[in-house]
Amino acid sequence: MSGRPERGRERQIVESQLSELQNARVLLEEARGLSCSLAYHRRARLETAIGEALDEVDRHIEELRAERG
Repeated sequence: MSGRPERGRERQIVESQLSELQNARVLLEEARGLSCSLAYHRRARLETAIGEALDEVDRHIEELRAERG
């Protein structure tokens, strides 16, 4: 029974991390939308960087969801 409180705490940490990653994803999507006003060459570089960041955030989200069960 001593493992239960620890397991609950781990679940809270996972839920918190998941929430933070989802918030980061929303902010990245907003940044992608704002990039439309940049010059083409700057926008292309920024969209590439944002796309890579979104891919990484999505991978972390999936990992956390898998841990969560």
